[in-house]
Amino acid sequence: MALNVVMLERGTRYPVPLPNENFLYHCSGVKFELKLGDGYPGNSNAHKSPSGTAFVSNQRIVFLPKTTTHENSTNTDAVNSFTIPHANLRDSKFVQPLFGANRFEAQTVPLTGGQGNIPPHAALILSFNEGGGFDFAGIARKIAERMSETGTIPPHEEELPGYDGPPPPPLSNSAPTSAPPSASAHPEDSAPGYPSDAPPGYEQWDSKS
Repeated sequence: MALNVVMLERGTRYPVPLPNENFLYHCSGVKFELKLGDGYPGNSNAHKSPSGTAFVSNQRIVFLPKTTTHENSTNTDAVNSFTIPHANLRDSKFVQPLFGANRFEAQTVPLTGGQGNIPPHAALILSFNEGGGFDFAGIARKIAERMSETGTIPPHEEELPGYDGPPPPPLSNSAPTSAPPSASAHPEDSAPGYPSDAPPGYEQWDSKS
């Protein structure tokens, strides 16, 4: 896991994929917090960004503040980008508070060999102020389950088991009708290679179960 190391495709706000990486979902309007330390006063700190875009791929989670461009994503003057492999997340959960935005929370584990620039005892919190958190957290959970079962990162060409939506209404005998366009799961348009919807067949889950 690391701050300000994510490379972006030139002229866009999309991360350059790693080898064999497939970005599965992204949503904007996300608040980022990375709490450092053990929680005791005077021994804690936090990196924050009030709004940005969160991405989830088969390999990692990426966050980009809304002010990030391909020219400043690696600058160290502020939080300009964040990345963490799924293998370095522990105790992840999806929180649905009575008031406020839904959150994805997880404890982070330092990279092997001390790589990265984040100290141990860090907690990642992503608050989804514009929706999309349920799908984001569900995909991250499916990847964690697959890695736990196989011990490997899901191949980039492999589709995650997903949610089966309701069947379409029966067609009228008089004339076929076209289904209305579905709404985007998040407020921003997708770029090629970054689908706006969850993978086909994606299974929903309830964080309270």
